[in-house]
Amino acid sequence: MSANHNLVIITGANRGFGASVAHSYVAHSGADAVSFVLVGRNEDGLLQVMTELKHLSAGNNVVVKGSVVGNVDLADVDMMDQNLGRIQAAVVQLRREAAESKCNIVKSVLINNAGSLGNLSKTAKEVTWQETRAYLDFNVVSFVGLCSTFLKSTLEAFPKEQYPDHKTVIVSISSLLAVQPFSNWSLYAAGKAARDRLLGVIALEEKPNNVKTLNYAPGPLDNEMQADVRRTLGDKEQLEIYDGMHKNGSLVNMDESSRKLVLLLKKDEFASGGHIDFYDE
Repeated sequence: MSANHNLVIITGANRGFGASVAHSYVAHSGADAVSFVLVGRNEDGLLQVMTELKHLSAGNNVVVKGSVVGNVDLADVDMMDQNLGRIQAAVVQLRREAAESKCNIVKSVLINNAGSLGNLSKTAKEVTWQETRAYLDFNVVSFVGLCSTFLKSTLEAFPKEQYPDHKTVIVSISSLLAVQPFSNWSLYAAGKAARDRLLGVIALEEKPNNVKTLNYAPGPLDNEMQADVRRTLGDKEQLEIYDGMHKNGSLVNMDESSRKLVLLLKKDEFASGGHIDFYDE
């Protein structure tokens, strides 16, 4: 019987940093068993990541199982209830299987990785309210829905009186832009700041229920999103910096950053509701 069974939901898990976080969780979390719910737009990509996790589990002495919830577009608020319901159904099924196998879940984790850049060619005065609404629907409204649904479901499934040792964790993949402004990042910065502050509130409200939250800024990652930044950013000074980092190899390796996040969760010494950057010691 596995003593340390974690249930982990990751959005935007079909590629990039979301997939890297899933890999690192298997390799570095210290869990004996992990039940994943991988959420994303590309179902084939999610299935590939799940296959990789199961292969990785053998070399790390971890039992991995899980479910994929594909074709999920968190920007489509008209489908929000249906998509949240599909995610919740996958979670409930994994909890049921854990109970039947007597392998109780001791930690439930939601990692909110899905998000978008917005139009980085525009300054704030050029952004329309229609763009703003669409951006916030994806990056803030869906985030609130995911967090509230996860909290309600988890705290009902594991009431503190019955499961005093169960831990609940919500992670937002944040950014330096959440705490420091830069030109041309108006929507992105606003969205990340809103998410940071929401998790700060949740940390206060749910502390009695063994809930912790973490805003983790992974650094300027060497991935497709950073390539999009270099193609579209309208601020020339920043563009020169990012181009230089790309050329000299100083962008952050995704696996190094995801490993740091997972080790932070494993050690569990972070201040709930706080903001931690990859470059922080």
